[in-house]
Amino acid sequence: MSKVKIGLDAGHGGSSSGTYSINTTKDKLYEKDHSLELTKMVGERLEKNGFPVYYTRKTDINPGNVSERAKMCFSEGCRYAVSLHFNGFEKESANGVEVFVPHAEKAGGIEVGYYNYLGKFFNRRAPFARANNYSNRNDIFDKKINTKTRKFDAATSAKKDYFGFIRTAWEAGFSYDLLEVCFLTNKKDFETYI
Repeated sequence: MSKVKIGLDAGHGGSSSGTYSINTTKDKLYEKDHSLELTKMVGERLEKNGFPVYYTRKTDINPGNVSERAKMCFSEGCRYAVSLHFNGFEKESANGVEVFVPHAEKAGGIEVGYYNYLGKFFNRRAPFARANNYSNRNDIFDKKINTKTRKFDAATSAKKDYFGFIRTAWEAGFSYDLLEVCFLTNKKDFETYI
């Protein structure tokens, strides 16, 4: 039985640096660099386990906007993809892992797996979907997964997803998650990750 091809997107890249780590005394350690390093490590592990992997980037480039990255994964035959990111916030108290999923998903097996695994190291902020109709992206999250049943708490499949990766991929017919591993701006999160 052949394994599905998995798309890995290292968030940001090139002139898009994303957030940066708490350690900014000398050199800023940018999200784009952490996400690329993590993506390569995840990809190597998947390949060792027999999964074909497609990378949207393997160097410090910006391969396109978020929707283009989803289209790249689809055109390469991926049936699932994940965009790896790190969070940042002006207040150091913000911490933990976030897993964003498509609104139209009925269950969240792999997403609960992320949640449970990363929850061993970081505060869990719950797997959820975020609708595209919020005026403020920090408004309440719209749809959460029950981690015991792995089902969503409400049927809201008519809503559009906030994140372009997820929205574009779902429209193309495959699932694409966005994973915020931890907050680089939180000392405990950063030191745990490093």
